[in-house]
Amino acid sequence: MNFKFIGNAGGIFIGSKGSKILCDPWIIDGVFEGSWFHYPPLKTKLSDIKKVDGIYISHVHPDHYDDRFFDFPKDTPLIILNEGPNFLKKNLINKGFKNFIEIKNNETVKFKEFNLTMYKPFSKHIFEESLLGNLIDSALVLNNEETTAINFNDNTPDEKSCAFLKHKFKKIDLAMLNYNAAGPYPSCFDNLTVEEKKKENKRLLKRNFDHLCKIIPILEPKSVLPFAGSYILGGKNYFKNDYLGTTTWDECADYLKKNIKIKTKIICLRENQIFDILNQEQLEKYERLDLIEMKKYIESIKKHKYEYEKDNEPNLSKLQEDIKLASIKMSESYRKFNINIDSNVFIKVNEENIQIINGKDINKKLYCEMDLKLLRRILDKKAHWNNAEIGAHIQFKRVPNKMDPDVHTLMSFFHL
Repeated sequence: MNFKFIGNAGGIFIGSKGSKILCDPWIIDGVFEGSWFHYPPLKTKLSDIKKVDGIYISHVHPDHYDDRFFDFPKDTPLIILNEGPNFLKKNLINKGFKNFIEIKNNETVKFKEFNLTMYKPFSKHIFEESLLGNLIDSALVLNNEETTAINFNDNTPDEKSCAFLKHKFKKIDLAMLNYNAAGPYPSCFDNLTVEEKKKENKRLLKRNFDHLCKIIPILEPKSVLPFAGSYILGGKNYFKNDYLGTTTWDECADYLKKNIKIKTKIICLRENQIFDILNQEQLEKYERLDLIEMKKYIESIKKHKYEYEKDNEPNLSKLQEDIKLASIKMSESYRKFNINIDSNVFIKVNEENIQIINGKDINKKLYCEMDLKLLRRILDKKAHWNNAEIGAHIQFKRVPNKMDPDVHTLMSFFHL
């Protein structure tokens, strides 16, 4: 079995008999409401990846499933997790797709020459306490008679899950593990100074790297590929690249090589490079990313305009009215989950902070501010809060500076 890397979490598994499974195709820049760009920029075109036997989509986030350009034949077999609530399947059905290979948690299904086993989120939140937890991620194990590869993408496993996977599959030839902390923190949090943001960036990365150093010796894979969550910001958010919770796969690989105590090969791949999983060989020479060229590229895309910037200014009284209606609708949604929220959440509109979540702790507050054109789109379901948040379009201020993951999950239900 070979793996051909494309970018971010995208690539193609190629079996020894020629079967191909495409994973998480994001090709065109501008996901997460316009701000996410590949680096290095991709040369791959959508037409280059259409001749495959099936497509694995790990979850509904647009850097894994870009529904703007998911232009594949409607009868293409789509490999997805059979676990509710299935936002991904609903979206695909609305796009006209109907050939689903739905795999339950820890279930194995034969597809072409592969045995495919899927897993729901391994934990509610890998680093924070959470009642609601992760609702969307999955992981895929691909196994044939010769090799076993695990595509974890954004579904970072905890130590208990790694012990389970090692016991079940015995020999793991390739583990594809996320290393970045993609999201709005610390770059979008105004309660932090610039220096505090940079310090938090380093803390988050070390936290992630140290977690990998804990779980890799449990999995004991022959090789590890730092994988997924690799992007830069373009457009007016470009300056936030300096303190995103992200870095290059090179930096992750350097840290792992220095700190992992077992004999595991750490590999990095460029676009269209192939790793022979059976023979543990990179078929092309790898060259490290050029950080100077990266900064030049960021400068070249900083004038990129987001689609919402082209909209007309919204009517303020209508906007304020709809915020209150969406708040009521959202409260009905999170009551179904039977959880209590600690934080009080406010949205700023023309110097007025409109409360949209009444938390049980009066001392916990989260203030949110964004372009009102984008807010209008979110209310009308033409954009999505979670995508806007991950795309660094929302500015936050929280008191105290402590993560409340359930609040950020519930904000996904903020719309009319």
